[in-house]
Amino acid sequence: MDDAYVFDERHPDLDKYIQNAKEIKSILITIRTLVKSNEKREVIDRYFGQLSKIIGKHSNCSEFACFVNACDNIIADAKNEIGLLEKIAEKYFAKRILNEAVPEEWVQALIDKNSSSKKGKSGEKKLVKILEKLGFEEVFDWNDFKIKKCVVMKFSKRINLKSVRKNLGIKIKTKKQNKTLDLIIKAQNKIFICEAKHLNTSGGAQDKQISELIEIIGLKEKNGISYVAFFDGKYSNIFLGGSGGGDKITAQRKELAKCLRANPQNYWVNTSGFEALFLDLAESANSNAISK
Repeated sequence: MDDAYVFDERHPDLDKYIQNAKEIKSILITIRTLVKSNEKREVIDRYFGQLSKIIGKHSNCSEFACFVNACDNIIADAKNEIGLLEKIAEKYFAKRILNEAVPEEWVQALIDKNSSSKKGKSGEKKLVKILEKLGFEEVFDWNDFKIKKCVVMKFSKRINLKSVRKNLGIKIKTKKQNKTLDLIIKAQNKIFICEAKHLNTSGGAQDKQISELIEIIGLKEKNGISYVAFFDGKYSNIFLGGSGGGDKITAQRKELAKCLRANPQNYWVNTSGFEALFLDLAESANSNAISK
């Protein structure tokens, strides 16, 4: 269990999620009561308008929002299309139990279940922290990147593919032409472009992500810049195990080995491999500075 990918704190907006879920339930109960009593349509429509208004960014952990997903829709579409909202509510009244209770623990549980969506930038944050401990400095513009010896810079809206290609004189020629990687690392005169992936299970989507990493390892630049594929998580241990995993993973291992033989300037690393690689580079940079 890697703390870089653990989100075990109570969500800071939990009370807002709970309050919003209560408001949604209250209006739904009102609408159901009005429908049963054959209230005028314009009165019912007014409450559907209120329901549409209160659905927002804190609504995705309500029971109704989960039911919207079960109806092959997303909460944003239900909010913006009153007709769709009415159809889903009708199904909800018929198929689900509706009461006023909103236990804190199940709202937090829904947030916990969706915590995997927070992991997108966790890998690069983890690597930046490792590099900072090794003596690298995070910088945010090309001027500092070029002047300082041991630095790391994240890809961003400003440090985009066009900017990286121009300043480093490289192609980054992946199949997905506008694919953004994660980090640019410099250790004295050596530059590394890094992509990070964290996987705990196997599957089609995971195979695709591994294939993307292998493609990066197969890239070659004329000016000697290296590519680093960082792969951690439980599935990394299986992948690096060298046996088992079925035909797909065996084929991927062979493809990776082929790419590494053809491009010895590139690296495939897990956490300890990443630390070892850049510890060597940091120590080399420091020893060169001392000797000078």
